[in-house]
Amino acid sequence: MQRLLDALPADLRNDMLAIWEREKVPVGHILIEENAEAERIGFVLDGLLAMVKTLPDGRRHIIGLLTPADLFGRAFNGKSGYRIEALTDAELLTCPRTPFEELLTRSPEAERLFLLNVLDELDAAREWVMVLGSGKVVQRVASLLLILCRHKVQGAIAPRAPINLHIQLKRVDIAHLLGTSPESLSRSFKQLERDGIIAINTPYNMDVLDLCELTEAAGNALLIEDFGL
Repeated sequence: MQRLLDALPADLRNDMLAIWEREKVPVGHILIEENAEAERIGFVLDGLLAMVKTLPDGRRHIIGLLTPADLFGRAFNGKSGYRIEALTDAELLTCPRTPFEELLTRSPEAERLFLLNVLDELDAAREWVMVLGSGKVVQRVASLLLILCRHKVQGAIAPRAPINLHIQLKRVDIAHLLGTSPESLSRSFKQLERDGIIAINTPYNMDVLDLCELTEAAGNALLIEDFGL
């Protein structure tokens, strides 16, 4: 959001700020239905949103995660290819789609940055496919933690600087998210802790101690590039 605002002239920046509202939604709240046009555009301030795709046989799959600083909602008359719903209680910054589109048409630079945010959303779906494609549960867990770290850091850091993560999901929900059992999930967390990669403070809070080792555990070297390492 700040990146978008910084690109605007002062008058457009004030107009943009005037249309945004803070909003809190409970877990399970549906923000955008699949194959529907978004009535509002928004940024995640706190919590997790899921991008959910319904298959022809009726099964529903999470194809991506949206975390703080991510944008959701498609502008310029595009229908969403997936449902956006809250995985946890979430705090959002939202605005009506039509005035947002009008402001973007007044600033080519802001429009370009908005499109970059859309590409970030597509990258989130790509990342999630990679997570679920990991054969071992510990690789899926490590990949999930890497995604959360990337959004927490928002920039380059020292590879062995601790990163504190507060994960609002219950372990049983994380297990469902990763396509495994709570028992296998617990063993994977303990393995990462034994290896000195994470330190578990509470079931909802942990420190990632070494991003390079976490990337190695995930078996996916592509994600580490997002930290500028």
